[in-house]
Amino acid sequence: MAVDSFDRRARSYEHDWRSRFHAQVVAGSAEVALWAMPHPATVLDVGCGTGALLRTLADRLPARVALSGVDPAPAMIEVGRAALGAYPRVRLAQAAAERLPFGNAAFDLAISTVSFAHWADQPAGLAEIARVLRPGGRLVLVDLFAIGWLRPLAALGRRRDRMPTAAELEAMLAAARLAPLAWRRVYDLG
Repeated sequence: MAVDSFDRRARSYEHDWRSRFHAQVVAGSAEVALWAMPHPATVLDVGCGTGALLRTLADRLPARVALSGVDPAPAMIEVGRAALGAYPRVRLAQAAAERLPFGNAAFDLAISTVSFAHWADQPAGLAEIARVLRPGGRLVLVDLFAIGWLRPLAALGRRRDRMPTAAELEAMLAAARLAPLAWRRVYDLG
C-alpha cells in the first residue's frame, strides 16, 4: 500500500482537485450505509482517511452511536483528528485493515470507502472485518470493481490484482464468511 503517498496528500485531501469526487462518494456511501444498517450502535470506517465519512455519519446518527475509524497513514489520522473538534464521539486510530485494533463482534456496521484497492491483503482485511462485525452486522464496501466498462480496463491496467471482478470479490467475501446483500452504484463513472 502507498501509505507515504496518502501521508503527503493528507493536508489537501479534502481540498484538492479530487475533493469533489470524494465528497460525492462520501455522500453516496453514507446513503448506502444507512440503507444497509439504518440504526447501528457502533460504526467502523476502514481506511477512514481524514474522517469525512465519519463526520457525515455523526451528523446523521443519534448521539449514542459510537463511531470509529482506522487508517494506516499517520498524517491522515492527524488531519482527521484535527477536524473532529465538534465530534468527540468519533475515535480514530492508525491501523491497517488486516490488523484491526478491536475485539471480536465490536461493530454493527463496517464501511470501507475507496480504500479496498490499497489494502495490502484484501482477503485478510475482509476476514478481520468479519471478525469485528457482530452477528447480523453489515459491511458496506465502496470501491472501483472490474464491472462493466472497467473490466477490460482493469485487465489491461497495472492495478488488475487490486480491482477484483464481482465473482472474485464474492469469492473473497465467502472465504471471510461474509455474504453479499446487494450491489449498488454509489458514483457513476460513465
